[in-house]
Amino acid sequence: MMPRILFVTQEKGGVGKTVFARALAEAIVGAPVIEIDASPRMIELGDRVTFFKMRADREAIEKTGGKASRAEFDGVLAALEAATAPTIVDVGANTSLTFLRVVADIAPVLSGDGFEFGVCVVVTTEHGAIAATPTILSLTKPWAKAQFLIENRLHEAIDPETLKKIGHGARITSFDHQSLEEGADEYLQAGGLSSITRLDEAELRKVHGIGPALRIQKDLQRFRKEAMEAARPAAEWLIG
Repeated sequence: MMPRILFVTQEKGGVGKTVFARALAEAIVGAPVIEIDASPRMIELGDRVTFFKMRADREAIEKTGGKASRAEFDGVLAALEAATAPTIVDVGANTSLTFLRVVADIAPVLSGDGFEFGVCVVVTTEHGAIAATPTILSLTKPWAKAQFLIENRLHEAIDPETLKKIGHGARITSFDHQSLEEGADEYLQAGGLSSITRLDEAELRKVHGIGPALRIQKDLQRFRKEAMEAARPAAEWLIG
């Protein structure tokens, strides 16, 4: 049986998409990760990550009638074809629509070889994210075996009717806004979710004092748990 490949995506930046790519990587121990972005972000995962730097902007793509896009993604497409295990693909902002249109061309070929594709879109209340979500889901529906939508309540919750409307039948989960103790975010940024279970309690107490240290640890553990819970349906599909 050929592997399943899950694209974690959103055209709008700043929605917390990589948080959930990391959550999937935590949930599926050892799963390969493909990162498509301007610069590497998930460096804490080491050699589990294959990074592809994107350079072609929309202006270049439009001027070349798509040639810049095709050349840009050749390496990624080859990596998808070579996949032998459930694979997480973190697609950078401003790249998703262009990339997924290219995937639409090769999906029937790889599906014929036994590959299955899924899409996980992350959305917030920001207008750009809400506008892009149904476009991504419609674009991928013909070839995606499963579609997931994670509502990141970074600012506030999306109106339930709006969420259902833009979800186009995708499996919807939500991630509540997280209030983190001062100093907690620096650990999250430095080591991602994978570092949270390895935090040294004694060192935290030495740096922050016992009260703040315990709150930092508790807040980060909650953040990790709830992010993984939001990503759980997608993770369960990915591993079959």
